[in-house]
Amino acid sequence: MNNRHTNRPDPTSPPGPRTRHAEPHDPDRPAWFTGSAEKLAVLRRAAAARDVVLDPGTPPGEEDARLLTDALAGLLLDGGFDGDWNPTPFGHLVEDLIDALDNYADPD
Repeated sequence: MNNRHTNRPDPTSPPGPRTRHAEPHDPDRPAWFTGSAEKLAVLRRAAAARDVVLDPGTPPGEEDARLLTDALAGLLLDGGFDGDWNPTPFGHLVEDLIDALDNYADPD
């Protein structure tokens, strides 16, 4: 809020909305992808493993989403669990990507 006498911010008012720490600008980031830079790196790794092109303006179609999901499942099995088969932080990240892609792989 502004002080009505000086039109300056009132130092006793709570700050405005908090903003998330901005990630570095990635000019190749697909516009449809809203995840973190870390998730995007893993998605790109999966895309490279299955020769899927991440279109900058359009989310993956059913076939590409299935291919990405399969590649992510492989990453999950390779490094997403600890010795007791509990998901690691990387495993949770991959599971989040798989869940998000499921909407594209099986839109019905």
